[in-house]
Amino acid sequence: MRRPPRTRAAYADAVSAHAEPDHQTTSGDEAAVSPPLPFGGVVLRPLFVPRALVMLSSAWVFVCWVLIFGFRAPVQPQAASYGPSIQLLLIGTGVGVAIGWPLLRLSARPSSAPVAQAAIDGLSVFVLLQVVIWPLRLVTNWTLPRAVAVDTALAATILITGALLAATQGSPTRRTRTVAMMLAALLTLGPWLALLSVNLVSGTATDVEALGPAVADALTALSAPTLLARFSEPSTIDPSDADRALVFRAFALAMAAWAVALAVAFWRRRGAPER
Repeated sequence: MRRPPRTRAAYADAVSAHAEPDHQTTSGDEAAVSPPLPFGGVVLRPLFVPRALVMLSSAWVFVCWVLIFGFRAPVQPQAASYGPSIQLLLIGTGVGVAIGWPLLRLSARPSSAPVAQAAIDGLSVFVLLQVVIWPLRLVTNWTLPRAVAVDTALAATILITGALLAATQGSPTRRTRTVAMMLAALLTLGPWLALLSVNLVSGTATDVEALGPAVADALTALSAPTLLARFSEPSTIDPSDADRALVFRAFALAMAAWAVALAVAFWRRRGAPER
């Protein structure tokens, strides 16, 4: 027997019946990219290339440069006239590394790969800032060892901030991420808060060295703006033995922080719930 021809309405119903399941199912690409749900039902952010971080870091350095130097050259364009401004530029860079970077990551969704994401972010920021550090030798009296010391201090500050993010940006709880941001601000302002406390207690103007060399060096090593300001002074001499010891201490603190971050990541990967 011949099948009766389908009407337009019947044909449309058949097409919609076959199309509805396609809209309800998830494509293979979405299923492969979508991360799992951690404790608390929060969707994790997958590992990605930090394009936005690189663009924001470039904009931060540019804004700092414009605010400090302006668009006009100094009346006497000499190395001595650029020295204080370059020191302020590196202080602003340290603020961006210690405050801006954690603020960007800790205000976003938790990361499914916090250690790898912190490592990629830190490497991207470090490579980007090389085009800022080394051309400064053209307008300063920095010797090659001093430029290497500035670059090494920058690497230490990035490692310390990266360790903090590796340990906390994978947490799904707001309390942990808020405490991490407060800790980043506390480390940044550590030398100034210590100096203020010493002045309030003693009643006389003094410096942070009154707390002892070990405490003063630890506070300086953990504060990115203070550490970069220490090595970017307009000086024509090589770093002293105390300066080299300070860089080694900063790297030791960074390695200890990364050991803690890896332990936290391992503990979280085992599925232990956060409190």
